[in-house]
Amino acid sequence: MTEPTVATPAKRPTMSRSVLITVVGNLFPNVAALASGPILAHALGVDGRGVVAAATAPLTLVTTIATFGIPEATTYTVARHPGLARMTIGRAAALTTVAGVCAMGAVVGAAGWLSGGSPQVHQLMLIAVLAVVPNLLVGVLRGVASAHHLWGRVALERIFASGLRLLALLPFWLTGHLGPTVATVILAVMPLMGALAYLGLFRRFADPAEDVTGHASYRALFGYGMRIWVGSISGILLSRLDQTLMTPLTGSYQLGLYVIAVTVSELPLIINGSVRDVTFARDASESADDRLAAAARISFFLCSAFAAGIAATMWWWIPRLFGAGFEPSVQVALILLVAVALGTPGSIGGAGLSARGRPGLRSLSLVVACAVNVVLLIVLVPPLGATGAALATLVGNLLSSNLNLVLLQRYFGVPVRLFYGLRRSDVRMLRNLLTSVLRRGR
Repeated sequence: MTEPTVATPAKRPTMSRSVLITVVGNLFPNVAALASGPILAHALGVDGRGVVAAATAPLTLVTTIATFGIPEATTYTVARHPGLARMTIGRAAALTTVAGVCAMGAVVGAAGWLSGGSPQVHQLMLIAVLAVVPNLLVGVLRGVASAHHLWGRVALERIFASGLRLLALLPFWLTGHLGPTVATVILAVMPLMGALAYLGLFRRFADPAEDVTGHASYRALFGYGMRIWVGSISGILLSRLDQTLMTPLTGSYQLGLYVIAVTVSELPLIINGSVRDVTFARDASESADDRLAAAARISFFLCSAFAAGIAATMWWWIPRLFGAGFEPSVQVALILLVAVALGTPGSIGGAGLSARGRPGLRSLSLVVACAVNVVLLIVLVPPLGATGAALATLVGNLLSSNLNLVLLQRYFGVPVRLFYGLRRSDVRMLRNLLTSVLRRGR
């Protein structure tokens, strides 16, 4: 049976415009976080802020882990088979709900231990965890919007979620009523407001087609999701396990330096993450080797330029912004900035692997890199502290990045060399993007 057509925008946005919109969407939450952070700190104090962090940490963790790759599977399936959009959404929502309920049960069961015996943290944790399933369902909507290249809606979701959170905090702070309970509810509930960006989304889709090929079956969605989920978990471990292991390996002082260095070095990832998201959806709907490689090269150039700007100035502003005691973070951040920049081409290559139906290959690269990273952390952190952790991250990023590119060449014939350097066509694309931005800014 022929799949029905779908009401799509008359003109698909260009890739450069899509990336620009996504950058704005990814940047706004960081700006809002910088504004809301001091509000929470001043209103709650150190102890109160710790209570809220402890109460909301399980929500943050399980909404990352319990996706099981279903939003990405939704993007992949809808991008490849637009006529199955409604069916895919329904089944993805069902899988996500089951996963969310199980995750909620796990948190509730472990709440006594996770709360450290604090009745207040325990109670607030049980309140926050109620938002797990709705948060996961928003991810499914985001996956569908990404498949249809509706990057404006995806950006609005992030702007609504972070902006409304800040607006909700302000009146309670100004009136002196911002306590741990109010803060926990706002932090847990406000991300759900991002769903407002997807109102009317279902009107774009025709009646569901019969899935005669099984592309949108529960098995297909869960199978694809699990293959990409393994890599996602490995990626989280690769980027965050070092902070967990540093205290027993070298002490909290070195961890304090490292956390600041990580915060600074991850700023260029706003660009790379935006390019990766757009590339995944675009390549899933229509694979193009030249476009994939160009996206990697341009992302590499922009991230490297951003990282170079940070590296050239951070010796001055890190001690002033964070305090003179954090000056040693500068050399650690320098290593991490190099790691972020050099990992960019392979990150885009990994999006290409997932978009072409081989997410397990990307996961393999991340699993191998994660294992090597753990070994290097154990070896390097005791004698070198934060610097050793940064070096381990550098090796891990290089390994995962280039493994992605080698696997992409082996299975899809895309030469590794295409992902490095800058071509004249890339310069023209960058010039056109800059011109477009300047025109819109007038």
